[in-house]
Amino acid sequence: MVTWPDCPIRYVPIPLHTREAAPYLYYLFYRSPAPFDRLPVPEHVVTPIGTDMPAGEQLRRLRTANMSVITLNHIVHHGAIGHHVQNYYAYAGESEIGRVAAVDCASRIGMAQGGTMAEGWACYATDLMDEVEFFTPEESVAQQHTRVRLLARAVVDIGLHERSIAFADAVAMYRERIGMSADAARSEACKNSMFPGTAIMYWLGSEGLHQLRREQQRIEGDSFSLRRFHDRLLAFGSIPVPLIAQVYA
Repeated sequence: MVTWPDCPIRYVPIPLHTREAAPYLYYLFYRSPAPFDRLPVPEHVVTPIGTDMPAGEQLRRLRTANMSVITLNHIVHHGAIGHHVQNYYAYAGESEIGRVAAVDCASRIGMAQGGTMAEGWACYATDLMDEVEFFTPEESVAQQHTRVRLLARAVVDIGLHERSIAFADAVAMYRERIGMSADAARSEACKNSMFPGTAIMYWLGSEGLHQLRREQQRIEGDSFSLRRFHDRLLAFGSIPVPLIAQVYA
């Protein structure tokens, strides 16, 4: 489906020096590697579960990081065919803007223009793995729920920043329509309010990539190659998906 690059990644527990604060921050398990420096193998951090923890806390953490979360989020979306592979291709691309636009930074993303490709690809890649039946039936259901959540986030993103919905309405939508806990719903709405336009880019990007793929399949017919399409797509780096659609041919 894609030419797999030489870009290993290592999964490690959250470091001790950030472990206590991590639950209360917008804490990224995966951070994009440095775009211009070939550093040692990047690390994807995960929440540790120790046998010395109270049984209730162990159970809470296991539920938070169940097999669906591990497969869909930690492996596919971030550490494998999703962000990590897209970052590798972006850093090897010709466009310097395409290399740095989606780098993680204090304002969440280096340049907002990189979001539809970076996040769009990661979401598209998860759809792709569902399409080829990589997931278990339970994981596939979780993936469909994720798609609904992404669309809800897009609605909230627009509503909050054009002031058509209030913060409390956003929290209520996440709780009542998406099934989030009270804490998770409030945290998501807060994140949406802090970073305008960054929630909608997931949905816009993934839908744009699906549309571009359908169009290329229509144009190329029987000669269409999914692997060739993905390799060429990723080579553009983190530039807006609508721009890629204009220059792809």
